Amino acid sequence: MRYDTSGGKTAISILVLAVALVFYLFANSAFFEADRVEWTGLVYLDQAQLDVYLDFSTVNVWRLNTKELETVVLEHPWIEGARVIWRWPNQVIISVTERTPVAQIPGQVGWFLLDREGNLLPAIQGDLVLPLPVVTNLDLGSKEQLVSTARLMTLIPPALKPIISEWNTQTRSFISRSGTEILIGSQVDLEEKFLLLEKIVDDLASRQEQARKIDLRVPKNPVVSIL
Repeated sequence: MRYDTSGGKTAISILVLAVALVFYLFANSAFFEADRVEWTGLVYLDQAQLDVYLDFSTVNVWRLNTKELETVVLEHPWIEGARVIWRWPNQVIISVTERTPVAQIPGQVGWFLLDREGNLLPAIQGDLVLPLPVVTNLDLGSKEQLVSTARLMTLIPPALKPIISEWNTQTRSFISRSGTEILIGSQVDLEEKFLLLEKIVDDLASRQEQARKIDLRVPKNPVVSIL
């Protein structure tokens, strides 16, 4: 006896098509639409600034090109790394790693910030004031000067950072927040010079004295001029 299975196959095909149609309609519904992003990892930037920069448009998360979005975010001068995360059902999160500024530089059209790799960063809008040394007499067009200055700033020990106010690239000297000129000279033996400077600063503080000038150009023969 033969059984006609065509009716059963047709029913299964219809069921599969119906399920596919339901899934398609559900996946393309407003349930999966994202009209904004959330930012994490922000230290210097704020979400409002990045929202304006990105100008994110409403999109169905199934059609979201995360790599393309990451590429756009990485074009921001302050952002060193970015990763786009999707959380069910329509939450788009962008986790960023910001560049770390180590100094601030006055320019003809305003202030710039210098990061650890020697990149120039535009000043952040708003009232954020960063307690960073000011670099003067720096050629902004010289990559060599930018990189060497960034290296110098990153090597400043944590104990000395609060007292450093300015670095003059022309005289190769620091100016402390109390007005002391600290001659460093060429950027060699920097760790030795900074260690010596820490000892001198501690010694002056213990004697309640202030130096007019500290010359560390020859670290084995430092010269301290007292006010």
